[in-house]
Amino acid sequence: MNHSLISASGNTHAKIAFLAVVASVVFMVVVSASGVTRSDSSPVHGPIVKATTTTTIAGSAQSTVR
Repeated sequence: MNHSLISASGNTHAKIAFLAVVASVVFMVVVSASGVTRSDSSPVHGPIVKATTTTTIAGSAQSTVR
């Protein structure tokens, strides 16, 4: 049995690559079958509001929005 990837045989490398491909395919199938939908493709509900902060400049009674 090979315990190091450096000294591993080509057969061991093939098994590792095959296992990685199988795990990737299984993951893609599970995600595809779960029916997850993207939320950014749905229509926007309500107005879009820009977040701003109000700051007061020292020595002035005026408030500015930045």
